[in-house]
Amino acid sequence: LRGSVVAVVLAGLMLLSVLVACGAVGDLATDNPRMVWCHYMLWAPSINNTVAGFVEEIRLAKSYGIDGWAINTAQWFSASWAQPTMMKMIEAMEQTNFTFFMSLDMTASFPQNPDHIIDMMTTVGKSKAYHRVNSGTKLFLSAFAPNRGRVGWNWQSTLLEPLAKRGFPMYFVPFFDDDPVRALEMYPFLDGLFHWTAWPFAENLQTITPATDVAFHNACRSHRKVFMAPVSPYFNKHYCGVSPDQYGNWVFGNYNGARLWIEHWHQLIKIGPDYIQIVDWNNYPESTYIGPVVGSTGVNGTCESSGDPSVLEYDRRTFPHAAFAHLGRYFIQAYKQRRWPAITNEAVYVFYRGFSKNQHCDDPTGLGPVRNAQSMSDDINVVSLLKSPASIKLHTGDKTLSFSVHAGLRLNGFSWGLGQQAVSVIRGGAVVASKTFAKQITTQCTDSNLYDMNTFSDFVLVP
Repeated sequence: LRGSVVAVVLAGLMLLSVLVACGAVGDLATDNPRMVWCHYMLWAPSINNTVAGFVEEIRLAKSYGIDGWAINTAQWFSASWAQPTMMKMIEAMEQTNFTFFMSLDMTASFPQNPDHIIDMMTTVGKSKAYHRVNSGTKLFLSAFAPNRGRVGWNWQSTLLEPLAKRGFPMYFVPFFDDDPVRALEMYPFLDGLFHWTAWPFAENLQTITPATDVAFHNACRSHRKVFMAPVSPYFNKHYCGVSPDQYGNWVFGNYNGARLWIEHWHQLIKIGPDYIQIVDWNNYPESTYIGPVVGSTGVNGTCESSGDPSVLEYDRRTFPHAAFAHLGRYFIQAYKQRRWPAITNEAVYVFYRGFSKNQHCDDPTGLGPVRNAQSMSDDINVVSLLKSPASIKLHTGDKTLSFSVHAGLRLNGFSWGLGQQAVSVIRGGAVVASKTFAKQITTQCTDSNLYDMNTFSDFVLVP
Protein backbone atom coordinates (compact mmCIF):
# COMPACT_ATOMS: atom_id res chain seq x y z
CA LEU A 1 0.00 0.00 0.00
CA ARG A 2 1.43 3.34 -1.02
CA GLY A 3 0.21 6.83 -0.23
CA SER A 4 -0.13 8.95 2.90
CA VAL A 5 -1.77 8.61 6.28
CA VAL A 6 -3.19 11.82 7.74
CA ALA A 7 -4.80 12.31 11.16
CA VAL A 8 -6.77 15.47 11.87
CA VAL A 9 -9.33 16.55 14.44
CA LEU A 10 -12.49 17.90 12.87
CA ALA A 11 -15.82 18.69 14.54
CA GLY A 12 -14.75 16.76 17.62
CA LEU A 13 -14.10 13.58 15.63
CA MET A 14 -10.80 11.90 14.88
CA LEU A 15 -10.35 11.42 11.14
CA LEU A 16 -7.89 8.87 9.81
CA SER A 17 -7.55 9.24 6.06
CA VAL A 18 -5.66 6.60 4.13
CA LEU A 19 -5.04 7.36 0.48
CA VAL A 20 -4.80 4.11 -1.47
CA ALA A 21 -2.72 4.66 -4.58
CA CYS A 22 -2.78 2.33 -7.54
CA GLY A 23 0.70 0.96 -8.09
CA ALA A 24 2.10 -1.56 -10.51
CA VAL A 25 0.64 -5.04 -10.53
CA GLY A 26 3.18 -7.84 -10.10
CA ASP A 27 3.77 -10.40 -12.83
CA LEU A 28 3.73 -14.15 -12.46
CA ALA A 29 6.67 -16.34 -13.32
CA THR A 30 4.25 -18.53 -15.28
CA ASP A 31 1.53 -17.84 -17.82
CA ASN A 32 -1.12 -19.83 -15.95
CA PRO A 33 -4.37 -17.94 -15.42
CA ARG A 34 -4.63 -16.46 -11.97
CA MET A 35 -7.35 -17.98 -9.83
CA VAL A 36 -8.99 -16.88 -6.58
CA TRP A 37 -10.31 -19.55 -4.25
CA CYS A 38 -12.36 -19.23 -1.10
CA HIS A 39 -11.90 -21.53 1.89
CA TYR A 40 -15.21 -23.27 2.63
CA MET A 41 -15.97 -25.07 5.89
CA LEU A 42 -17.91 -28.22 4.98
CA TRP A 43 -19.65 -28.30 8.35
CA ALA A 44 -21.25 -24.84 8.02
CA PRO A 45 -23.39 -24.25 4.89
CA SER A 46 -24.14 -20.54 4.71
CA ILE A 47 -27.73 -20.80 3.49
CA ASN A 48 -28.92 -24.37 4.05
CA ASN A 49 -27.73 -27.91 3.54
CA THR A 50 -29.47 -28.46 0.20
CA VAL A 51 -28.38 -28.49 -3.43
CA ALA A 52 -30.45 -25.35 -4.03
CA GLY A 53 -28.78 -23.62 -1.09
CA PHE A 54 -25.32 -24.49 -2.39
CA VAL A 55 -26.26 -23.27 -5.87
CA GLU A 56 -27.30 -19.94 -4.38
CA GLU A 57 -23.99 -19.64 -2.53
CA ILE A 58 -22.05 -20.44 -5.71
CA ARG A 59 -23.89 -17.79 -7.71
CA LEU A 60 -23.07 -15.23 -5.05
CA ALA A 61 -19.41 -16.27 -4.98
CA LYS A 62 -19.21 -16.07 -8.76
CA SER A 63 -20.59 -12.53 -8.66
CA TYR A 64 -17.58 -11.55 -6.53
CA GLY A 65 -15.14 -13.12 -8.99
CA ILE A 66 -14.35 -16.23 -6.93
CA ASP A 67 -13.39 -19.22 -9.09
CA GLY A 68 -14.00 -22.09 -6.71
CA TRP A 69 -14.05 -23.54 -3.21
CA ALA A 70 -11.13 -24.85 -1.18
CA ILE A 71 -13.31 -27.23 0.82
CA ASN A 72 -12.11 -27.80 4.37
CA THR A 73 -13.03 -30.93 6.25
CA ALA A 74 -11.38 -32.74 9.13
CA GLN A 75 -13.75 -35.70 8.89
CA TRP A 76 -15.12 -38.15 6.36
CA PHE A 77 -16.37 -41.35 8.03
CA SER A 78 -16.33 -40.01 11.58
CA ALA A 79 -19.12 -37.45 11.03
CA SER A 80 -22.51 -38.51 9.67
CA TRP A 81 -23.04 -35.19 7.88
CA ALA A 82 -19.73 -35.07 6.00
CA GLN A 83 -20.36 -37.31 2.99
CA PRO A 84 -24.02 -36.34 2.34
CA THR A 85 -23.10 -32.65 2.52
CA MET A 86 -20.17 -33.12 0.17
CA MET A 87 -22.28 -34.96 -2.38
CA LYS A 88 -24.82 -32.15 -2.43
CA MET A 89 -22.07 -29.59 -2.84
CA ILE A 90 -20.63 -31.54 -5.77
CA GLU A 91 -24.03 -31.73 -7.45
CA ALA A 92 -24.42 -27.97 -7.08
CA MET A 93 -20.92 -27.28 -8.43
CA GLU A 94 -21.43 -29.53 -11.44
CA GLN A 95 -24.72 -27.76 -12.19
CA THR A 96 -23.09 -24.33 -12.09
CA ASN A 97 -19.68 -25.05 -13.68
CA PHE A 98 -17.97 -24.13 -10.41
CA THR A 99 -14.75 -25.84 -9.39
CA PHE A 100 -13.25 -27.03 -6.11
CA PHE A 101 -10.39 -28.81 -4.44
CA MET A 102 -10.12 -30.41 -1.02
CA SER A 103 -8.23 -28.83 1.86
CA LEU A 104 -7.40 -31.50 4.43
CA ASP A 105 -7.79 -30.26 7.99
CA MET A 106 -5.29 -32.31 9.96
CA THR A 107 -6.46 -31.17 13.39
CA ALA A 108 -9.03 -33.93 14.00
CA SER A 109 -9.47 -37.53 12.82
CA PHE A 110 -7.44 -37.61 9.60
CA PRO A 111 -3.99 -38.11 11.22
CA GLN A 112 -5.31 -41.33 12.76
CA ASN A 113 -7.10 -42.40 9.59
CA PRO A 114 -5.19 -41.74 6.35
CA ASP A 115 -7.35 -44.40 4.70
CA HIS A 116 -10.31 -42.04 5.20
CA ILE A 117 -8.51 -39.43 3.09
CA ILE A 118 -7.84 -41.99 0.37
CA ASP A 119 -11.51 -42.98 0.28
CA MET A 120 -12.59 -39.33 0.19
CA MET A 121 -10.23 -38.37 -2.61
CA THR A 122 -11.09 -41.38 -4.78
CA THR A 123 -14.76 -40.45 -4.32
CA VAL A 124 -14.75 -36.70 -4.85
CA GLY A 125 -11.90 -36.85 -7.37
CA LYS A 126 -14.25 -38.42 -9.91
CA SER A 127 -16.29 -35.23 -10.15
CA LYS A 128 -15.97 -33.15 -13.30
CA ALA A 129 -15.98 -30.10 -11.02
CA TYR A 130 -12.74 -31.10 -9.27
CA HIS A 131 -9.89 -28.75 -10.16
CA ARG A 132 -7.21 -30.39 -12.27
CA VAL A 133 -3.81 -29.06 -13.33
CA ASN A 134 -0.99 -30.17 -15.64
CA SER A 135 -3.34 -30.47 -18.60
CA GLY A 136 -5.88 -32.26 -16.45
CA THR A 137 -3.53 -35.02 -15.31
CA LYS A 138 -3.39 -34.14 -11.59
CA LEU A 139 -5.92 -33.22 -8.92
CA PHE A 140 -5.13 -30.11 -6.89
CA LEU A 141 -4.96 -30.86 -3.16
CA SER A 142 -4.16 -28.70 -0.14
CA ALA A 143 -3.91 -29.29 3.60
CA PHE A 144 -3.66 -27.51 6.92
CA ALA A 145 -1.03 -29.30 9.01
CA PRO A 146 0.68 -26.52 10.98
CA ASN A 147 2.99 -28.76 13.03
CA ARG A 148 5.53 -28.72 10.18
CA GLY A 149 3.40 -31.28 8.40
CA ARG A 150 3.94 -33.93 11.06
CA VAL A 151 0.93 -36.25 11.22
CA GLY A 152 2.46 -39.55 12.33
CA TRP A 153 2.92 -41.03 8.87
CA ASN A 154 4.72 -40.34 5.61
CA TRP A 155 2.72 -38.12 3.24
CA GLN A 156 4.33 -39.56 0.15
CA SER A 157 4.24 -43.30 0.85
CA THR A 158 1.04 -43.39 2.93
CA LEU A 159 -1.14 -41.00 0.95
CA LEU A 160 0.14 -39.61 -2.33
CA GLU A 161 1.59 -42.80 -3.82
CA PRO A 162 -1.45 -44.98 -2.98
CA LEU A 163 -3.71 -42.34 -4.54
CA ALA A 164 -1.57 -42.23 -7.68
CA LYS A 165 -1.68 -46.03 -7.96
CA ARG A 166 -5.48 -45.84 -7.83
CA GLY A 167 -5.46 -43.40 -10.74
CA PHE A 168 -5.71 -40.20 -8.68
CA PRO A 169 -2.34 -38.42 -8.84
CA MET A 170 -2.24 -35.30 -6.71
CA TYR A 171 -0.81 -31.81 -7.17
CA PHE A 172 -0.08 -31.11 -3.51
CA VAL A 173 0.06 -27.50 -2.21
CA PRO A 174 -0.33 -27.57 1.60
CA PHE A 175 0.39 -25.31 4.54
CA PHE A 176 2.97 -27.11 6.69
CA ASP A 177 5.21 -24.43 8.15
CA ASP A 178 5.66 -20.68 8.50
CA ASP A 179 9.20 -21.17 7.16
CA PRO A 180 8.82 -21.90 3.42
CA VAL A 181 12.43 -22.93 2.81
CA ARG A 182 12.29 -25.44 5.67
CA ALA A 183 8.99 -26.84 4.38
CA LEU A 184 10.33 -27.31 0.85
CA GLU A 185 13.52 -28.92 2.12
CA MET A 186 11.63 -31.28 4.45
CA TYR A 187 9.13 -32.21 1.74
CA PRO A 188 10.81 -31.89 -1.68
CA PHE A 189 7.96 -33.77 -3.39
CA LEU A 190 5.54 -30.88 -2.78
CA ASP A 191 4.23 -29.08 -5.86
CA GLY A 192 3.92 -25.80 -4.00
CA LEU A 193 3.06 -24.11 -0.72
CA PHE A 194 0.05 -22.46 0.80
CA HIS A 195 0.62 -19.83 3.47
CA TRP A 196 -2.17 -19.73 6.06
CA THR A 197 -1.32 -16.69 8.17
CA ALA A 198 -3.38 -13.78 6.85
CA TRP A 199 -3.56 -11.74 10.07
CA PRO A 200 -1.11 -9.51 11.99
CA PHE A 201 -0.05 -11.96 14.68
CA ALA A 202 3.41 -10.45 15.08
CA GLU A 203 3.32 -6.91 13.66
CA ASN A 204 2.26 -5.23 16.92
CA LEU A 205 -1.32 -6.24 16.10
CA GLN A 206 -1.73 -3.21 13.85
CA THR A 207 -1.33 -4.30 10.25
CA ILE A 208 0.21 -7.10 8.26
CA THR A 209 3.50 -6.70 6.41
CA PRO A 210 4.32 -8.35 3.08
CA ALA A 211 7.54 -9.94 4.39
CA THR A 212 6.21 -13.46 4.90
CA ASP A 213 4.30 -13.53 1.62
CA VAL A 214 7.42 -12.32 -0.18
CA ALA A 215 9.47 -15.04 1.54
CA PHE A 216 6.99 -17.73 0.45
CA HIS A 217 6.84 -16.34 -3.08
CA ASN A 218 10.63 -16.20 -3.43
CA ALA A 219 11.17 -19.65 -1.94
CA CYS A 220 8.61 -21.19 -4.27
CA ARG A 221 10.07 -19.41 -7.28
CA SER A 222 13.60 -20.55 -6.48
CA HIS A 223 12.39 -24.16 -6.10
CA ARG A 224 10.14 -23.92 -9.19
CA LYS A 225 7.01 -24.47 -7.10
CA VAL A 226 3.68 -22.63 -7.04
CA PHE A 227 2.62 -20.30 -4.24
CA MET A 228 -0.94 -19.90 -2.98
CA ALA A 229 -1.25 -16.80 -0.81
CA PRO A 230 -3.92 -16.08 1.84
CA VAL A 231 -6.07 -13.02 2.34
CA SER A 232 -8.68 -12.55 5.05
CA PRO A 233 -10.88 -9.71 6.26
CA TYR A 234 -10.85 -10.23 10.01
CA PHE A 235 -10.21 -12.59 12.93
CA ASN A 236 -12.10 -12.64 16.22
CA LYS A 237 -13.01 -15.61 18.37
CA HIS A 238 -14.74 -15.88 21.73
CA TYR A 239 -16.18 -19.07 23.22
CA CYS A 240 -16.39 -21.38 20.24
CA GLY A 241 -14.51 -24.66 20.02
CA VAL A 242 -14.60 -28.41 20.33
CA SER A 243 -13.56 -28.32 24.01
CA PRO A 244 -13.17 -25.67 26.75
CA ASP A 245 -9.42 -25.36 26.18
CA GLN A 246 -10.12 -24.49 22.52
CA TYR A 247 -12.98 -22.01 23.00
CA GLY A 248 -10.68 -19.14 22.07
CA ASN A 249 -10.67 -15.58 23.30
CA TRP A 250 -8.68 -13.28 21.05
CA VAL A 251 -8.77 -10.78 18.23
CA PHE A 252 -5.81 -10.27 15.90
CA GLY A 253 -5.13 -6.74 14.80
CA ASN A 254 -6.49 -3.21 14.83
CA TYR A 255 -8.29 -3.74 11.55
CA ASN A 256 -9.71 -0.21 11.09
CA GLY A 257 -12.70 -1.78 9.38
CA ALA A 258 -11.43 -2.94 5.99
CA ARG A 259 -7.85 -1.75 6.37
CA LEU A 260 -6.35 -5.24 6.68
CA TRP A 261 -8.43 -6.39 3.71
CA ILE A 262 -7.38 -3.42 1.55
CA GLU A 263 -3.70 -3.40 2.48
CA HIS A 264 -3.17 -7.13 2.13
CA TRP A 265 -4.87 -7.23 -1.27
CA HIS A 266 -2.60 -4.42 -2.46
CA GLN A 267 0.46 -6.28 -1.21
CA LEU A 268 -0.54 -9.54 -2.88
CA ILE A 269 -1.43 -7.88 -6.16
CA LYS A 270 2.04 -6.40 -6.25
CA ILE A 271 3.71 -9.72 -5.33
CA GLY A 272 1.72 -11.72 -7.88
CA PRO A 273 1.29 -15.22 -6.36
CA ASP A 274 0.08 -18.08 -8.56
CA TYR A 275 -3.17 -18.37 -6.59
CA ILE A 276 -4.93 -16.44 -3.85
CA GLN A 277 -7.14 -18.16 -1.30
CA ILE A 278 -9.63 -16.07 0.67
CA VAL A 279 -9.84 -17.26 4.27
CA ASP A 280 -12.74 -17.68 4.25
CA TRP A 281 -16.38 -17.98 3.18
CA ASN A 282 -18.11 -19.38 6.25
CA ASN A 283 -15.89 -19.70 9.31
CA TYR A 284 -18.34 -17.93 11.60
CA PRO A 285 -16.73 -18.87 14.96
CA GLU A 286 -13.53 -17.03 13.98
CA SER A 287 -15.30 -14.10 12.27
CA THR A 288 -13.24 -14.54 9.10
CA TYR A 289 -16.28 -15.08 6.85
CA ILE A 290 -17.30 -13.10 3.77
CA GLY A 291 -20.29 -15.31 2.93
CA PRO A 292 -23.96 -14.68 3.74
CA VAL A 293 -25.37 -14.82 7.26
CA VAL A 294 -28.90 -15.91 6.49
CA GLY A 295 -28.72 -19.65 7.09
CA SER A 296 -28.65 -22.02 10.03
CA THR A 297 -25.74 -22.60 12.39
CA GLY A 298 -24.37 -25.45 10.30
CA VAL A 299 -24.94 -29.09 9.52
CA ASN A 300 -23.96 -30.17 13.01
CA GLY A 301 -26.22 -27.55 14.58
CA THR A 302 -23.72 -26.13 17.03
CA CYS A 303 -20.72 -23.89 17.38
CA GLU A 304 -17.99 -26.23 16.10
CA SER A 305 -19.70 -29.14 17.87
CA SER A 306 -19.46 -27.56 21.33
CA GLY A 307 -19.37 -24.23 23.10
CA ASP A 308 -22.56 -22.18 22.96
CA PRO A 309 -24.46 -22.19 19.64
CA SER A 310 -26.21 -18.94 20.59
CA VAL A 311 -22.86 -17.16 20.28
CA LEU A 312 -22.53 -18.18 16.66
CA GLU A 313 -26.13 -17.34 15.87
CA TYR A 314 -25.73 -13.87 17.39
CA ASP A 315 -22.73 -13.14 15.18
CA ARG A 316 -24.45 -14.47 12.09
CA ARG A 317 -27.55 -12.37 12.67
CA THR A 318 -25.92 -9.10 13.63
CA PHE A 319 -22.51 -8.93 11.95
CA PRO A 320 -22.81 -9.38 8.17
CA HIS A 321 -19.50 -9.22 6.28
CA ALA A 322 -20.97 -8.73 2.82
CA ALA A 323 -19.18 -5.39 2.42
CA PHE A 324 -15.83 -7.19 2.49
CA ALA A 325 -16.94 -9.52 -0.29
CA HIS A 326 -18.46 -6.76 -2.44
CA LEU A 327 -15.38 -4.56 -2.07
CA GLY A 328 -13.18 -7.57 -2.79
CA ARG A 329 -14.48 -7.77 -6.36
CA TYR A 330 -12.33 -4.76 -7.26
CA PHE A 331 -9.17 -6.42 -5.96
CA ILE A 332 -9.96 -9.78 -7.55
CA GLN A 333 -10.32 -8.05 -10.90
CA ALA A 334 -6.98 -6.27 -10.46
CA TYR A 335 -5.20 -9.48 -9.48
CA LYS A 336 -6.57 -11.50 -12.39
CA GLN A 337 -6.18 -8.79 -15.03
CA ARG A 338 -2.70 -7.72 -13.83
CA ARG A 339 -3.82 -4.09 -13.90
CA TRP A 340 -6.13 -1.85 -11.91
CA PRO A 341 -9.59 -1.92 -13.48
CA ALA A 342 -11.76 1.10 -14.13
CA ILE A 343 -14.31 1.65 -11.37
CA THR A 344 -17.69 0.81 -12.86
CA ASN A 345 -19.79 0.09 -9.75
CA GLU A 346 -19.56 2.93 -7.23
CA ALA A 347 -20.23 2.22 -3.58
CA VAL A 348 -19.60 3.47 -0.06
CA TYR A 349 -18.89 0.87 2.62
CA VAL A 350 -19.07 1.13 6.42
CA PHE A 351 -17.49 -1.00 9.15
CA TYR A 352 -17.95 -0.76 12.92
CA ARG A 353 -18.32 -2.91 16.02
CA GLY A 354 -21.36 -3.12 18.27
CA PHE A 355 -19.85 -1.70 21.44
CA SER A 356 -16.65 -0.21 22.82
CA LYS A 357 -13.49 -2.17 23.50
CA ASN A 358 -13.83 -0.84 27.08
CA GLN A 359 -17.36 -2.19 27.57
CA HIS A 360 -17.75 -4.41 30.64
CA CYS A 361 -19.79 -7.57 30.12
CA ASP A 362 -20.93 -10.01 32.82
CA ASP A 363 -19.59 -12.74 30.57
CA PRO A 364 -20.77 -16.15 31.89
CA THR A 365 -17.97 -18.01 30.10
CA GLY A 366 -15.35 -16.87 32.60
CA LEU A 367 -12.99 -16.05 29.73
CA GLY A 368 -13.01 -12.32 30.44
CA PRO A 369 -12.50 -9.56 27.86
CA VAL A 370 -11.25 -10.54 24.43
CA ARG A 371 -7.46 -10.62 24.39
CA ASN A 372 -5.80 -7.87 22.34
CA ALA A 373 -9.05 -5.86 22.26
CA GLN A 374 -7.19 -2.81 23.55
CA SER A 375 -5.17 -2.73 20.32
CA MET A 376 -8.34 -1.78 18.46
CA SER A 377 -9.94 1.63 17.91
CA ASP A 378 -13.53 2.60 18.67
CA ASP A 379 -14.05 3.97 15.17
CA ILE A 380 -16.57 3.80 12.38
CA ASN A 381 -14.68 3.31 9.13
CA VAL A 382 -15.95 4.51 5.76
CA VAL A 383 -14.51 3.22 2.48
CA SER A 384 -15.46 4.96 -0.76
CA LEU A 385 -14.93 3.47 -4.21
CA LEU A 386 -15.95 6.21 -6.63
CA LYS A 387 -15.43 7.22 -10.27
CA SER A 388 -15.51 10.93 -9.44
CA PRO A 389 -15.27 13.13 -6.33
CA ALA A 390 -18.16 13.43 -3.91
CA SER A 391 -19.07 14.69 -0.47
CA ILE A 392 -20.03 12.20 2.23
CA LYS A 393 -22.17 13.03 5.24
CA LEU A 394 -21.78 10.59 8.12
CA HIS A 395 -24.26 10.43 10.97
CA THR A 396 -22.80 8.52 13.92
CA GLY A 397 -25.08 8.78 16.93
CA ASP A 398 -25.67 12.48 17.67
CA LYS A 399 -22.61 13.54 15.61
CA THR A 400 -22.68 14.60 11.98
CA LEU A 401 -19.58 14.99 9.86
CA SER A 402 -19.28 16.05 6.23
CA PHE A 403 -16.08 15.38 4.33
CA SER A 404 -14.95 15.31 0.71
CA VAL A 405 -13.44 12.31 -1.04
CA HIS A 406 -11.56 12.12 -4.32
CA ALA A 407 -12.16 9.54 -7.01
CA GLY A 408 -10.73 6.08 -6.42
CA LEU A 409 -10.50 4.07 -3.22
CA ARG A 410 -10.43 5.93 0.10
CA LEU A 411 -10.55 4.77 3.73
CA ASN A 412 -11.61 7.25 6.43
CA GLY A 413 -12.01 6.49 10.13
CA PHE A 414 -13.90 8.50 12.76
CA SER A 415 -14.51 8.12 16.48
CA TRP A 416 -18.02 6.78 16.65
CA GLY A 417 -21.09 8.10 18.46
CA LEU A 418 -23.53 5.84 20.29
CA GLY A 419 -26.78 5.13 18.49
CA GLN A 420 -27.86 5.00 14.87
CA GLN A 421 -25.32 5.04 12.02
CA ALA A 422 -26.09 6.42 8.55
CA VAL A 423 -24.32 7.78 5.49
CA SER A 424 -25.26 9.99 2.52
CA VAL A 425 -23.37 10.60 -0.73
CA ILE A 426 -23.73 14.09 -2.19
CA ARG A 427 -22.88 15.39 -5.66
CA GLY A 428 -23.82 18.77 -7.07
CA GLY A 429 -25.56 19.65 -3.83
CA ALA A 430 -27.98 16.72 -4.14
CA VAL A 431 -28.07 13.44 -2.21
CA VAL A 432 -27.48 10.67 -4.76
CA ALA A 433 -27.35 7.75 -2.31
CA SER A 434 -28.03 7.22 1.38
CA LYS A 435 -28.56 4.45 3.87
CA THR A 436 -29.32 4.01 7.56
CA PHE A 437 -27.65 0.87 8.82
CA ALA A 438 -29.32 -1.94 10.69
CA LYS A 439 -26.99 -2.11 13.66
CA GLN A 440 -26.70 0.57 16.32
CA ILE A 441 -23.66 1.13 18.51
CA THR A 442 -24.69 0.73 22.15
CA THR A 443 -23.40 0.12 25.66
CA GLN A 444 -24.96 -3.34 25.67
CA CYS A 445 -23.05 -6.60 25.25
CA THR A 446 -24.27 -9.50 23.12
CA ASP A 447 -27.63 -11.19 23.64
CA SER A 448 -25.85 -13.66 25.91
CA ASN A 449 -23.97 -10.84 27.69
CA LEU A 450 -20.69 -11.90 26.10
CA TYR A 451 -17.69 -9.95 24.90
CA ASP A 452 -17.52 -9.76 21.10
CA MET A 453 -15.09 -7.84 18.90
CA ASN A 454 -16.65 -8.82 15.58
CA THR A 455 -17.44 -6.11 13.02
CA PHE A 456 -20.63 -5.08 11.30
CA SER A 457 -20.37 -4.16 7.62
CA ASP A 458 -22.73 -2.83 4.99
CA PHE A 459 -22.66 -0.68 1.87
CA VAL A 460 -24.73 1.65 -0.26
CA LEU A 461 -24.51 1.62 -4.04
CA VAL A 462 -24.06 4.97 -5.74
CA PRO A 463 -26.10 5.24 -8.97
